[in-house]
Amino acid sequence: MAARYPSALAVCQSCLVSFPFDTLVWAFYDPRAMGDSLISWRAVVMVLVGCCSAIACDRRTSLTISAPHGPRVASLVPAATDMLLGMGAGDHLVAVSNYETSPRVARLPRVGDYQTTDWETLARLRPDAMIIQIAPDRVPPGLKQRADELHIALVNVKIDRLEDVFATMHQLGKVAGEADKARGAADKLRRELDELKTRCATQPSISTLLVRDENGSDVIGPDNFLDDLLKIVNATNAAGSLGHPYPSIDREKLISLAPEAVIVLLPGAKPQTVEVSRRFWASMTRVPAVQAGRVSTLTQDYALVPGARLADLARDMARCLRPEGKSKTRTTAQETAR
Repeated sequence: MAARYPSALAVCQSCLVSFPFDTLVWAFYDPRAMGDSLISWRAVVMVLVGCCSAIACDRRTSLTISAPHGPRVASLVPAATDMLLGMGAGDHLVAVSNYETSPRVARLPRVGDYQTTDWETLARLRPDAMIIQIAPDRVPPGLKQRADELHIALVNVKIDRLEDVFATMHQLGKVAGEADKARGAADKLRRELDELKTRCATQPSISTLLVRDENGSDVIGPDNFLDDLLKIVNATNAAGSLGHPYPSIDREKLISLAPEAVIVLLPGAKPQTVEVSRRFWASMTRVPAVQAGRVSTLTQDYALVPGARLADLARDMARCLRPEGKSKTRTTAQETAR
C-alpha cells in the first residue's frame, strides 16, 4: 500500500512553502515549556497530516484535487473523458489530456497527449489507471515501463466505429468501478440512436459530405463512427468510395463527389475560422449542395468526439439535413451565413 500511495507528508511537499508555518508553530510551541517541544512538533506534524491526507497538489497549475471514492483515473483520450463524464463518473478523473476543451474538466491538470506524457505530474497525482488510445503494436515500451514504475494500470481503448463506443463505455465503467452507471449510459445512447434511426428511415436518403476543416480538404470517409452516424440519419456518405476513413481531397475531387448536402464539423471554432469556411463554400458553386444552399456548420465541442454525446451530434446532423418546418435551402443558407 505504501508503495502505491505516497505518504501524506510526501503528497504535501509542494504545499509546505506556502503553509502559514509561523502561526502553526506558535499555536503548539510554548516558550515557557521548553521540555515539551518534541510533543509540540509531533502535534504540528499531526495537523499537517490531517490537513493534507485527502488532497493532491499540482505545483504546475496550483490546483488542489480532492481524492474521489474508488479508483483514480487519468484520461489521455478526450472521448474517454467524455464517456466518464456522461455516465456520471467524472469524480474519478484526476487528470486529462492536453486536448480537452470542455469546461467540465477545466480545473483538472493536463498530463499529456498522443505524443507526450507529463510523468512528473502523474507521479504526484498517482492515478490508479491511465486511459490511452494507441495501436497495440505501437505502444512505446517506455510508456509501459514508466506506468509500471508508478503502479499505474494502462487501459488502452479502441474507439473507431460506433459499436466501439458502447464497448468502451462498459470498459471504462469497470475501470472506474461504475459498471452500473456505464450500462445505463450505454443503454440510453443506444435507445436514442435507435429512435432517431427509425424516425429518419421514413425520409429519402441524402448524399452527404462530412468535412472536418475550414478549407474543404479534410473529409470523413468510410469505416469510422461518423460514417456510422450518417447511416443512423439515413444519409449516404459522399466520400464513402474513397476507401480511407479520413482522406484529404482537392477541389476537383470535391466537385466530382457531387454531395447533395455538406456538414462542416468545426468543434469550438472561432468566428474567423467559420468565416473562412463560409467563403470557401460560397466559392464552390459547382457543388450541388452549394447550389441548393445545403451547407451547414456545427461548432459544438462534441462535433468530432466519439463519446457520450453522439446522440446529440446525430440529432444535429439530422436537423442540418432535414430542417423541421422550414425550407431546406433557406435554413441551411442562413446557418452557413451565421
